[in-house]
Amino acid sequence: MAKKVKMNAKQFGLWIEEQAGAKSRLGPGRTDCVVNIDHIELGKFAALYAVDSATGLVVVELVSSFASEDQAWQALQDESRPAHPPRFYAEWVGEQYLTDKTAQVEQLLI
Repeated sequence: MAKKVKMNAKQFGLWIEEQAGAKSRLGPGRTDCVVNIDHIELGKFAALYAVDSATGLVVVELVSSFASEDQAWQALQDESRPAHPPRFYAEWVGEQYLTDKTAQVEQLLI
């Protein structure tokens, strides 16, 4: 039986490009990714990155969505940008919406 290979940051970039049409950039210690999220928020982009750790791949999504691909890439360079807490890939992949083209968000008026 073949041993299951753990996802790493480089593989994550290739995976999210294939699954979500994302663009990724392999950098030192992490892979930055920008995803068009028209299916969730028309004309917006999500920014996230994946980092290899001793205990497995960690995924971090920035809190905001961005009006352009360039703004999303710029936000990934800004270390002070708010981000959701880091999550291990195995947990994140089961709950993420970026690759689900049928996902929809309903606005709640309070």
